[in-house]
Amino acid sequence: MKLMNYLTLPAKSFTTKIFLALALSTVFISVAFTAFFIHYERKNMMETLLNKGGLLAKQLAESSRIGVFAENTALLSDPINSVMSEKESLAARIFTRKGKLLGSSTSSSQSEGKKTDFKPDISADNLSLLRGGQLPFHRQRGTLIEFWAPVTSASIYSPKDALVFTDDPEQTHDQAIGYVAVTLDTSPMDTAFRGLLLKSIVMSMAFLAVALAIAYYFARNITRPLNSLKGGVNAIGAGKETARMPIQTEDEIGELTRAFNDMAEALRMREAEKEHLAAQLQHAQKMEAIGQLAGGVAHDFNNILCAIIGFGALLDISMSKTDPSRHHLEQILSAADRATSLVQGLLAFSRKQIINPKAVDLNDVVRNIERMITRVVSEDIELSIRLSEKKLYVFVDTGQIDQVLLNLVTNARDAMPHGGKLIIETDETLPNSEIEAMADVLPGTYFALLSVSDTGTGIERETQEKIFEPFFTTKEVGKGTGLGLSMAYGIVRQHNGHITMTSEIGKGTSFRIYLPLASYESLPPHLIESPAAPVSGTETLLVVEDNQEVRNLNRLVLETFGYRVIEAVDGEEAVARFREHHDEIDMIVMDVVMPRLNGRQAYIEISKIRPEVKVLFMSGYAPDFIESKGIATEGFTFINKPVAPMDLLKTIREILDS
Repeated sequence: MKLMNYLTLPAKSFTTKIFLALALSTVFISVAFTAFFIHYERKNMMETLLNKGGLLAKQLAESSRIGVFAENTALLSDPINSVMSEKESLAARIFTRKGKLLGSSTSSSQSEGKKTDFKPDISADNLSLLRGGQLPFHRQRGTLIEFWAPVTSASIYSPKDALVFTDDPEQTHDQAIGYVAVTLDTSPMDTAFRGLLLKSIVMSMAFLAVALAIAYYFARNITRPLNSLKGGVNAIGAGKETARMPIQTEDEIGELTRAFNDMAEALRMREAEKEHLAAQLQHAQKMEAIGQLAGGVAHDFNNILCAIIGFGALLDISMSKTDPSRHHLEQILSAADRATSLVQGLLAFSRKQIINPKAVDLNDVVRNIERMITRVVSEDIELSIRLSEKKLYVFVDTGQIDQVLLNLVTNARDAMPHGGKLIIETDETLPNSEIEAMADVLPGTYFALLSVSDTGTGIERETQEKIFEPFFTTKEVGKGTGLGLSMAYGIVRQHNGHITMTSEIGKGTSFRIYLPLASYESLPPHLIESPAAPVSGTETLLVVEDNQEVRNLNRLVLETFGYRVIEAVDGEEAVARFREHHDEIDMIVMDVVMPRLNGRQAYIEISKIRPEVKVLFMSGYAPDFIESKGIATEGFTFINKPVAPMDLLKTIREILDS
């Protein structure tokens, strides 16, 4: 139990676990082997001593046969001295058959320290054993061992040397005429054994030291890659960069290192992709926030411009051609037109501008504007237009795509002050990985690609991050509004397309525009416009507008051209006015986004009174914003503010006459 507790103690160190396992195994094997070796050597030494003592006793009995037979002590001295010459011999004694001591000898160590261990005469027990025929035998007392052997009348080696003749040869060896006792001391053997034990322990300790050093070396080598992997895992957990771990072996640890390297590389790629997607998301969110701000500002400008343009147009109609103030009025209307273009640019960036998409071949769009492009670029710029041989049908507002192309061409021209190459290409392609990461594009969806590339100065990386932001420009004051690329961005996104840019300093810039490609079979017929001249009328119109300036303008324009006008400031008042004059009202001109009841809700209540009533919806917001408010205008005529008075009159006349 204690051993198990000790093994589980260093649970936090795998190196210590391996080292302890190897060390304990080595110690166990070493102790077991040493104990077995000592036991085996002790046993061999004892067996050797016993064999030697038995041989000495037999030797003494054989060599003292004649002296015992003759009971001549002089003949016994040589056999006794021969036995006593052995270092283990402490004493040698010779007795007659009756137990009489004939001769004896003891060593100096016996005479000094072990005299009490011997008796001069043979003991009664030994004598009974000797006469009982249990020969030879030995007895051990402490460190002394006595070996007894009989002295026979016949030689055990040659029957010819027998001293007593008998007719029974089988009984010759049983005729004992005396006995001998040889006493051996085990102290030399014990001393030798202790020396052997000490050497074994020293060798075992040396072996253990070497084995433990080897075990520690192997434990460190086994766990060193694991410790490196642990450091790498901790670094990854802390979000730090980790170097690739070297693969030192081809075993399981090598496979684990290879798997860790693959995992770390996958995590690095995933982290890089995550950072890239986060940057794209942040950029998209920023652009969306700017777009929402621009759309809101543009809506407020629309109401103001609607009044300026409307009242200016009324003045223009009523003013004579020779009026000296006409020049000032023309400047006002010209400024209003420029402000309208600015608002349209903001709406284009915010993707809230009204577009009139048609099914056209993108190649035709480029061909139609090619002449204008040649006038924009200078003579030192080589223009190359490469159109796809395949028709690329897309649903676009050609006027806005023309505007995008002109903006990109103008920027390319300015980026090549000393001349260069300008390449405009169209092709059918799949979107690149950047587009697939930014947008929900189904795999295998083809796009029409419109690219504009130049060999100009290029754009710095810091500038690339802001290139599509409104009012951002690198041009000098008075040479650019900073709306060109932002309008291009908004127009492309409003057409459900994507625009990307790649640039390298000193080598040029390339813009790639992806527009959804439509199959030829799914194309609707081209829209055909049939403009009609504005005319006056005498019908009664219900004008619903929450902005007072716009409402006054509409009333003044309509009354000027003969219409009778009933006003309402919101949806609830519109329903009340229609209920009062439902037999008189021929048409409703109604704003969409209003307080209390919006235009759609008010029309639903009015249609309950008279379902066939005609309506014209107006708004400074784009249809997608109106739909986000839950206001559906599908199936009705809708015009966007600001609208010129003549365009308003023309639309009203078309609805009334339809």
